[in-house]
Amino acid sequence: MDSELRGSSIMPPETALPLAGIRVVDLGWITAGAGTSALLLDLGAEVTKVEGPGAVDPFRLWDEPGPDTDWWNRSPFFAFTNRGKRSLCLDLKDPDGQQALFRLLEQADVLVENYRRGVLVQLGLDAAGLRRRFPRLVIASISSQGEDGPERDMISFGSTLEATAGLAALTGAGQAPVVTGRDMNYPDQVVCLFAAGAIVAALIERDRTGQGSHLDLSQRELTTFLIGEELIAAAAGAASPRFGNANPAEPAERLVRDTQGWQAEWPGGQAPVRDGRALVASSEFGRGTAMLHDPDGRPVKGIPFRLANRRLSVKGACHKLGADNRAVLAEAGLTDRHITMLEDKGALATAPRRIAAR
Repeated sequence: MDSELRGSSIMPPETALPLAGIRVVDLGWITAGAGTSALLLDLGAEVTKVEGPGAVDPFRLWDEPGPDTDWWNRSPFFAFTNRGKRSLCLDLKDPDGQQALFRLLEQADVLVENYRRGVLVQLGLDAAGLRRRFPRLVIASISSQGEDGPERDMISFGSTLEATAGLAALTGAGQAPVVTGRDMNYPDQVVCLFAAGAIVAALIERDRTGQGSHLDLSQRELTTFLIGEELIAAAAGAASPRFGNANPAEPAERLVRDTQGWQAEWPGGQAPVRDGRALVASSEFGRGTAMLHDPDGRPVKGIPFRLANRRLSVKGACHKLGADNRAVLAEAGLTDRHITMLEDKGALATAPRRIAAR
């Protein structure tokens, strides 16, 4: 990318990662948004995770709190997807907090968000206004149903997305559909890959035109896209029933149980059905990158791809909430006095505001 248009004014060396110099502001929650920015970080971007004192990432609350006084910093679910990001705890409902965010966005290349539609508008941070103020900014809005349409305000989870997108109707066996649920939330996991790719494409276009863009990513549409062949069949009047593990079109492909457990069989071969414990114990798992360790030795979500000429690795452990408040805002140009004012009024914090409500 052209050095003038990158987040850094100095062209990274040839050995740098592809997104070195790109700055990302992450307003993402759970997996869809936070996982997208994690992939950008793995490709070399600098990512600042922004949460509010009254609105932290729900992944911090996923487990029941233990006896630790800072339980919000202990969630393995949060650490899994947010390792290596800088943490800024800033109240975006406070006008001074909003102004601080604007200073951060002046130096940013990408904004990732997956709030419910309308939330940013209520905060005065609508995408159209941000585009006018920061024309080079690439904004990636990841939502349930997209930016427009009659269901744009729907609040969804992985299960509702699988249901409304048509995926659940094809999974399971017998009369009842099956959703992947909290253990997987398949649409959340998959949208990260598509969103990260779309962001990289938008950055390439910005290098050519000098203009950023607003990316509208509907998780429901994406999940429907993934079963496109079924839509074609249904349009032709031949919608598929729910076959489960016994598709009559491929009778030789099946699951059978033997003394070793469940096996997947197909003409000329078979493979065991492995659970998490079996995967972790396998030799290929140890050589792979699906799971890696942070610098503190804790297991974290790995990197689903490799570069032939440059090694990708987990760059850092998960930062505590608000650990980088002063450093991030000072780099954005705020004075020490200004930062102290934000702290004194509670717009800048290192703990959730309503701990007792947990």
